[in-house]
Amino acid sequence: MTQVQQSLYIPGWRFLATKRNKRMKQIDKEVQALLRGIINKRVEAMSGGEASNDDLLGALLESNFKEIQQNGQNKNVGMSHPNWQQLAREEVLQVFGNNNMDFDGLNHLKIVTMILYEVLRLYPPVAVLSRACS
Repeated sequence: MTQVQQSLYIPGWRFLATKRNKRMKQIDKEVQALLRGIINKRVEAMSGGEASNDDLLGALLESNFKEIQQNGQNKNVGMSHPNWQQLAREEVLQVFGNNNMDFDGLNHLKIVTMILYEVLRLYPPVAVLSRACS
């Protein structure tokens, strides 16, 4: 009975105000606030002229900061979610045009492949694996 209960999925269950879901939302807000704090500290340090650390966040912020500086402090020039969508659309149109998609053309979609890999990394298709004892 326990295995059935653990594997049972009810659509929309995560939106109900259960004790567990409330705690998950609270933890999510805390983590997002901490991440925003780290990013804001790094941005302030970079604006003050301090060197960025040699990590992925520092490299991304430095690249975005340089691009914004080169384009006259316009904050709309850095890479964002809509920019990636536009690049993916352009790539699909460039590879396929108005033709139907085929498997050979899918191998030429580099940006779309990168986006799919990143989505699979962030949201893996299998969340929980359980073993049955026999």
